[in-house]
Amino acid sequence: MELRALLRPTATASIRHLFCRGHKTTARTKRALKIAPHDSFLPDRSVHVGEATDSIIYNPPASEASPAHTPFLFLPREDPRRRALRELRGLGGTDTTGHGAVTLPPALRWRQNPPKYHLDENALVEMRRLRAEDPIKWSVGHIAKKFDCSPIFVSMVAPAPPGHIAWLKDKLARKMARWGPTKMQAWEDRKRRAEMLYRGEL
Repeated sequence: MELRALLRPTATASIRHLFCRGHKTTARTKRALKIAPHDSFLPDRSVHVGEATDSIIYNPPASEASPAHTPFLFLPREDPRRRALRELRGLGGTDTTGHGAVTLPPALRWRQNPPKYHLDENALVEMRRLRAEDPIKWSVGHIAKKFDCSPIFVSMVAPAPPGHIAWLKDKLARKMARWGPTKMQAWEDRKRRAEMLYRGEL
């Protein structure tokens, strides 16, 4: 028992915590990412500094556009480079950039509903009655689905009663009262962009 008590502190003292530091600090990360510049950016070591006549390093990027190259669309019709480019691309020497020879893409296959003209005066009276009776239940979308017409036509012939419009405005005002400054600023920005779009400024 005494031997075990004497050996226990020795075993505890022999255990040490080893810390392995990696690239966890800003200084080590910067030092690891510090790459030497390319040889083309360095001055010529073979020439003496006093003998060098030009010390400007010209090393443009590989993706720089050549000022001698003009895009095909900007070439005039009588420019010989247009014909040369067409022959180089294998399109022949004839220029078919006019509107008559342009190949248009295929027409879009979107469903177009032709006008039906199936509503009479009785249907319009029924629309107005339903809209005035319960504007929440008989909304514009529900009436348009019932009478098989567009919602724009329903809003034109059967507008909502004034009381319902005032209720909607009060509901929107109570909803906006709970908004914070960030959401209110975003709503004002969207409204301003919509007005600029209607004026043709965007």
